[in-house]
Amino acid sequence: MKTYEELLSDIEEDMELMGASHIVYSAEENGVITDYDYLPSDLCMTSTTLKDLQEKLHEQMLYDKASAYTAGADKNAPKLAVIFPGIGYTADKPLLYYTTRLAKKHGYQIQTVSYGTLPENIRGDSAKMKQAFELASEQTEQLLHGIDWSSYGSILFISKSIGTAISSAYAFRHNLKVKSILFTPLAETFSFPLQGSIAFHGTADPWAETDSVQALATQKEVPLFLTKNANHSLETGDVQTDLSILKTTMDRVERFIINP
Repeated sequence: MKTYEELLSDIEEDMELMGASHIVYSAEENGVITDYDYLPSDLCMTSTTLKDLQEKLHEQMLYDKASAYTAGADKNAPKLAVIFPGIGYTADKPLLYYTTRLAKKHGYQIQTVSYGTLPENIRGDSAKMKQAFELASEQTEQLLHGIDWSSYGSILFISKSIGTAISSAYAFRHNLKVKSILFTPLAETFSFPLQGSIAFHGTADPWAETDSVQALATQKEVPLFLTKNANHSLETGDVQTDLSILKTTMDRVERFIINP
């Protein structure tokens, strides 16, 4: 099987010859692109443009790199997952609830952060946002104060909305090497180092502008999974569509948790 680098090199050559919008057919295994060809076959069945294929392969390459961020961890040591909710999106809501269940399934102990009372109606109000971040960060420091991080072989941060900024800031302040799942991150999250992170964003999210989030994620080399027409909860309002989104998201999350 070809490496990502080999496939991307082939695509660049084909784009020069045939153009970025030329249709090709990709082969996928468990949602991962393994090859492509110019005509459909039993293996190469999914039609795509060369440009879209290039972008998807690049995203996969970043995803695998993020998944392997803690590859050298002691596999015999305990594992800890810390949940950083949003202000209104608590740990019992779908994205955090099912990700927590997956982390437990794969041997992680669970610690959930709670922030207490924070300012309301903070969207679009930079002063309130800063105040909420500082209060939540202070409460997070108090709650996690007694944890001996060095006793864990693998640390996973699972966060939502403002929690993505709080978790990223905490990891930075404490010089922790963590894998991190960022659900609907705010622009402020990208001001921190984000190695070992993956992110999920809905294109109808009123809390974060899609072009800005894409640019920031590209800058930090964070794989960003976009869900069309989804809001800040990665939902569209249609029940069957939202269940499908949740299933696709959890498939990506589980692969991230168990790899390498």
